[in-house]
Amino acid sequence: MDLLEAKRLLETGATTPIALLEEALERAKAFQDRNALAYLDEEAARKEALALTEELRRGQVRGPLHGLPLTIKDLFPVKGMPTRAGTKAPLPPLPEEARAVRRLREAGALLFAKTNMHEIALGITGENPWTGPVRNAVDPTRQAGGSSGGSAVAVALGIGLASLGTDTGGSIRIPAGFNGVVGFKPSYGRVSLEGALPLSRSTDHAGPLTRSVRDAHFLTEILAGESIPLEGPQNPTFGVPLDFLEGRLGVEVRKAFQRLLEDLPSLRAEVREVALPLPGVYEVYTRLVRYEAARIHEKALKEHPEGFSPQVREALLAGLALTEKDYRDAVAEREALRLQLVKALRGVDALLLPAQPLPAPPLGTEEVELESGRKSHREAFITLTLPFSLLGVPTLTLPFARVEGMPVGLQVVGPYAEDGRVLAIGGWLEARLR
Repeated sequence: MDLLEAKRLLETGATTPIALLEEALERAKAFQDRNALAYLDEEAARKEALALTEELRRGQVRGPLHGLPLTIKDLFPVKGMPTRAGTKAPLPPLPEEARAVRRLREAGALLFAKTNMHEIALGITGENPWTGPVRNAVDPTRQAGGSSGGSAVAVALGIGLASLGTDTGGSIRIPAGFNGVVGFKPSYGRVSLEGALPLSRSTDHAGPLTRSVRDAHFLTEILAGESIPLEGPQNPTFGVPLDFLEGRLGVEVRKAFQRLLEDLPSLRAEVREVALPLPGVYEVYTRLVRYEAARIHEKALKEHPEGFSPQVREALLAGLALTEKDYRDAVAEREALRLQLVKALRGVDALLLPAQPLPAPPLGTEEVELESGRKSHREAFITLTLPFSLLGVPTLTLPFARVEGMPVGLQVVGPYAEDGRVLAIGGWLEARLR
């Protein structure tokens, strides 16, 4: 059941907020081994659900999300809940509640739990030595992806109807792909990150993880506080950046993607090859994000370095060693890369490419085999998603195939501020890929 279906059932009296919460709590208990949740106070959640149920009975509706149970990634402060961001290091000062969370609360959402994440959002595996690994919803021996892994697993397993996550280089889209759900990274700045723990202020995005594209659209409008018209073509033209994908996929994901491209013309879509040369994009992204992240956590890094796990500490220290010139150069290089993306999007409605080179790997994986040979896990997985966070454009991930019995996600990328177009095309694809 997706969010809008549950909303319809509430409105017709076929269910209640307390019944929806009890179902979510039951699922949380049944799938405790997946380690999706960072915090849950059942008593407080039930109290709130009963209040929402009583209000609904009296015809009092707080807003469009009245009584719908949602989870929140544990880098957003939520009133009445702790914020740890998956680390033992002290966090910079944070307010009582982040603005995006407040928007959901004001819309009547039942915010009942916080989700586990990769430490301080600096990583894409979802494996965290402090909180334990989040385990894949489909196969618990595999990674859930990160950093919004707990959110994706919760949505996939019905622990709540949707979740609020963040994406700095793929942190919504990689977990969505790994767990077979929908993840939407809106245009940079569309959803406020005010009050949330930042990782890289110039690259962070907030967005929803959901069970359907229509839910992603519905939640993004609420989070953004504005209407986002779904304006997409009836017969879309897709640009496929084969040059960018060269050597960056695994053999089986390449085959699945090729099959999709061959099927699209019969669905009345046009497929065009486009050039997307993004020289040095991985290095530019790494330099920029690590420089910004190190400054955010500089005090904790100097005073309590032991609070960060070794891998995260190492990445932050590498960021601290970068100079202001290194950073300025990365910012300038980002602008050159932005022009390449603008050119690639000319004459097509959206770019289409896989969200991951391989299905979710086993827990503990450090290297993987791609068409071009062995790569580090980080480079292999993040290179497909990071350009679109770095450049701030709206990108949707939705399930499109299964490889080794595991879901694989497809990315739909549009021009900056064309969030409605990306969501409309995502809905078009979803209806045809089922």
